[in-house]
Amino acid sequence: MLNSRKFHDFDFYMVLTAGLLIIFGVVAIWSAQGGRQITILNDGVRQAVFAVFGAMLLVFVASFNYRFLSTLAWLFYAGSLATLVLVLIPGVGVNIAGSRRWFDLGITTVQPSEFAKLVTIIALSSFVASRGEQMAEFGNFVVSLLIALVPAGLVFLEPDLGTASVFGVIWLSIILTTRARMRYIITLLATAVPFAYFAWHFLMHDYQKQRLLISFDPFKDPTGDGYNIIQARYAIGAGGLFGSGLQGGTQSRLELLKVRESDFIFAHASGMVGFVGMVCLFVLYIILLWRCLRVAQSARDQFGQSLAIGFAAMLFYQSFVNMGMNMGIMPVTGITLPFISQGSSSLWTFLIGIGILQSVLLHHRKLAFQAP
Repeated sequence: MLNSRKFHDFDFYMVLTAGLLIIFGVVAIWSAQGGRQITILNDGVRQAVFAVFGAMLLVFVASFNYRFLSTLAWLFYAGSLATLVLVLIPGVGVNIAGSRRWFDLGITTVQPSEFAKLVTIIALSSFVASRGEQMAEFGNFVVSLLIALVPAGLVFLEPDLGTASVFGVIWLSIILTTRARMRYIITLLATAVPFAYFAWHFLMHDYQKQRLLISFDPFKDPTGDGYNIIQARYAIGAGGLFGSGLQGGTQSRLELLKVRESDFIFAHASGMVGFVGMVCLFVLYIILLWRCLRVAQSARDQFGQSLAIGFAAMLFYQSFVNMGMNMGIMPVTGITLPFISQGSSSLWTFLIGIGILQSVLLHHRKLAFQAP
């Protein structure tokens, strides 16, 4: 558990930055719903409650030695795969807008794929740390790839192409820190083009293809799949230098911008705070990424380093893709904006991740077999 001697290693800047992002998200969600009366029925208030619970999870996780996660990595991994299978079963998983991704717990819905990303980081980090120099062997390289591919495949079946792609980014970021031979990585990346061709023609649903194509030219279907992308662009542009205030821009006030509490919260927030406010948001994300990478630099073992690298990669990728799809430079995938988009599962996942990184900082001075 934590003691006062270790608090000088606690990264308060990381927690403060994440807290500011959460506060911004709570206000943006409340605003996206029209700035209604502050009650527990408002999703902004509910997000604040979820954040408080997530903060308790952060402290709880940070209080334990992160190396303990390595001993439980495969138990967590098996449990995560089980939930990803269960959520696909009709009557068990909840089907929303054609996707079966959630469990309904009554007070909230839980998306197991969000937690699966963090569990995959733990399992993959544990595996590469246990292999060490042996990661240069082709067999270990393949096993590491399968650790990420299995949950990614299950998430793809929901279907959720955007979240499935996050597993690939996690794997690549961690594998680049190991002794894996570069020729294996280059060869695998070279197969991306033929695999993309195969996936396009044999794996992807028609609506997924349509969504990808419309993302880059929404005016081909301005009243259908391209509608919200166009409105998001207008919302960002209309924000001007300082935005329109808590009520949001015209697209939000007239309810022209849909799913503005989650997928398109970046566009709504741009209407609120304008260019200056969004620059401040970028700075917060950059600071948080810097603090995450600092953990990787401070870690004394491969396991701790890989945990920090995998989490930082997930944070960067999701932030970049969400902002990009709001601005029309990335396909619409449904990936959440970390700490800001509505949803308990994503918020808890990132707060638990912050807790794990804090544990790496708090316990990195003590070697695994060193007496306290």
